[in-house]
Amino acid sequence: MRIHGLRNALRLSLLAWLALCVVPASAQPAGNAPAASTYRVEVVIFRAAAVTGSEDLGAPAEGRGFNGRRDNDGTPPRLIRQLTGSELQLGGVASQLRSSGWQVLAHTGWVQTATAWGRHVGLSLAELGVQVNGLSGNFYLERGEFLHLGTHLQLAGNPPWTLSELRRIRFAERNYFDHPGFGVIAVVTSAR
Repeated sequence: MRIHGLRNALRLSLLAWLALCVVPASAQPAGNAPAASTYRVEVVIFRAAAVTGSEDLGAPAEGRGFNGRRDNDGTPPRLIRQLTGSELQLGGVASQLRSSGWQVLAHTGWVQTATAWGRHVGLSLAELGVQVNGLSGNFYLERGEFLHLGTHLQLAGNPPWTLSELRRIRFAERNYFDHPGFGVIAVVTSAR
């Protein structure tokens, strides 16, 4: 099987597995988020334990949704607080990833305000309390007519890997951001 086909098969099997896992959702309706002043964001950042094949994992997939612009001089979102361990909903997903051979780099959550759509100003991993050797970057939450979540993460290596994507998300549902070597599963709900 060609590497590209293997990668797609692995990605599809992971997505199918995630679709079957149940995550308790807030009492909010499915679909896009109602207008809220603050949001709960929870993420699991994970990587493949070993990556084989000839695919160029260092090839940039830059700016999917960012239009080449990130971290403008706009007003940054406000970090309200970190979520406690008992508030996190994705513990089962993190455990399943580990038992399936993935390495969980971070599992965290926080409450924040969203920036205006198109501002592209995020919160850094350091601000969010994520301190993982070789992992750096930002998360972006933007509100316009729809709610958008974005990542711009770099994982050190030779070559370094970058996961850079901003897109409309499903509110109170799992959203998956992927790179051939690592990924993010995120849930965004209202903090009201």
